[in-house]
Amino acid sequence: MKATQFFMFMGPRIFSFRRGETEYGLRALPIGAFVRIVGMNNLDPYDPADEDRAYKNKSFPRRMLVITAGSLMHFIQALILFIVLSSVIGVDNPAQWSISEISMLETGETPAVTAGLQPGDTVVAVNGVDTTDFRDLQAELGDKPDEDVTLTVLSEGVESEVVTTLAARPTTDGQTLGFLGVAPAFEKDRLSPLVGVQDFGSAMWQTLKVLPGFLSPSTLLNLGSLVLDGSEDVSLDSAEAANRPISMIGAVRFAGSPQFDWTVPIFMLAVINIFVGVFNLLPFPPLDGGHAAVAIYERIRSIGGKRHEMDVAKLLPLTWAVVFVLMFLMVTTVWLDLFRPIG
Repeated sequence: MKATQFFMFMGPRIFSFRRGETEYGLRALPIGAFVRIVGMNNLDPYDPADEDRAYKNKSFPRRMLVITAGSLMHFIQALILFIVLSSVIGVDNPAQWSISEISMLETGETPAVTAGLQPGDTVVAVNGVDTTDFRDLQAELGDKPDEDVTLTVLSEGVESEVVTTLAARPTTDGQTLGFLGVAPAFEKDRLSPLVGVQDFGSAMWQTLKVLPGFLSPSTLLNLGSLVLDGSEDVSLDSAEAANRPISMIGAVRFAGSPQFDWTVPIFMLAVINIFVGVFNLLPFPPLDGGHAAVAIYERIRSIGGKRHEMDVAKLLPLTWAVVFVLMFLMVTTVWLDLFRPIG
């Protein structure tokens, strides 16, 4: 197939150069990229000399491979990143941990400061209950807000006991949990590549589950109301933060938060690749999934020997509606991440 343009981003052209028959360049709006192939549909005229290289004149398998190649590359990248996370970098082992940072509260010192805990220490028991596994520590502290607790602390190979009073920390679901004020550092375990494959499948499934809600009218209305609601920062553990879509600006800010280690940006890049890949396969023009849907429709209508070509002019109203929704999502999420940031 003949590709006449290969551009990063969309919108007005910033610069370009030509190599052979293809123009390469950069455009102004960072909302994707595109390759222009001649003869995509009946509204795309082309030179008769390119008849054999037009998209619409190729076989159904070749058209499907080309139009889904972008999403396939997103999925391949995500799969590689998940395997790297599980098998090369390794995953956190909650049974091997120590304190990496002591937190502070706006109202003053945390119980960890009062107890004299230091980075490198490990709380191995709470009131005599073993908490070598960090998840056990969270469980033991969580149901003791405002209570006095005896901590068994391992520091430089020596165990000691200290008594402190936990703080109370509200959650987004209305609960109040005990709060000590320590951030953990975990040792890494390198696992089988199959774990990365499983993580990829899990992330794919989660994306498929949340995507309908992401595009629902209620989400669009909620974004509009949040834009009009004010410009205050949003707490990371708030209900709004849990349910609000974010732009790439918000994703970069979130991934770079000091409370996360350097593996979080890699994980988020993998998840973003999956989301973009799945989103691009939705059967709506001008997404690649829309082109795939047209190819499938033409294939079904062509059964019997006579090749059917769809008049894509009939899809223009739907195309403009999809473009409007995408632009609305981009503008509102970018505005919120700039003026009502999460974190």
